[in-house]
Amino acid sequence: MSTVLDRPRIIAEPSTVNGAGEVLTDAALEFLAELHERFNERRLDLLEAREERQDRFDAGELPDFPAETRDIRNAVWTVGTIPPDLLDRRVEITGPTNAKMLINALNSGAQAFMADFEDATSPTWEELVQGQVNLRNYWNDRLDYTDPDSGKHYAVGEKPAVLMVRPRGWHLPEDHVMVGEEVVSGALFDFALYLWHNARPALAKGSGPYFYLPKLESRHEAALWSDVFRFAE
Repeated sequence: MSTVLDRPRIIAEPSTVNGAGEVLTDAALEFLAELHERFNERRLDLLEAREERQDRFDAGELPDFPAETRDIRNAVWTVGTIPPDLLDRRVEITGPTNAKMLINALNSGAQAFMADFEDATSPTWEELVQGQVNLRNYWNDRLDYTDPDSGKHYAVGEKPAVLMVRPRGWHLPEDHVMVGEEVVSGALFDFALYLWHNARPALAKGSGPYFYLPKLESRHEAALWSDVFRFAE
């Protein structure tokens, strides 16, 4: 006689970060699982298309605009309206998501700060979870830091920079989270947890969950993000 054991839909590695339980919640992880199941196959197809396109370039083909988008390029059009707090981005800085750097950047006097989960953050599990905890603490007015060596205390000032978040690119996995037998996308992990926990608090404060999307290599990859946003909304 055999027994079939139920396997959770999504499994995330435990984290020792203080506050990890507030971001790695069942609801947030279920949202991530839904994004993975809806969009990951398409993401993998697009990554394969990148390699095929590079092979053609290596063989001598030159990049060009696709014929099927000529009507769009020749038309007169504008983008949608921009939220008021993003109209002035004359000085925009970027950096990691650790508490001290996050606070200093928000207090820097720049118009906008992009919290970077890719190039400015070491992609260890603890660093990524800590970054999500810090961002959640910011929107819940709980972000502060005391230097263990100097004892100096850091807190967010009265006029912080507008916060943007840069999730990882489509090509990077998040090996610490599995849906079934599949590793989830780092981009979807960063996006899902930040949006799930912070969209409503950000909107309530007159801002929003703003994302800076890196390293897109085709309009199809941009369209994938568009569909992710549309579903998430």
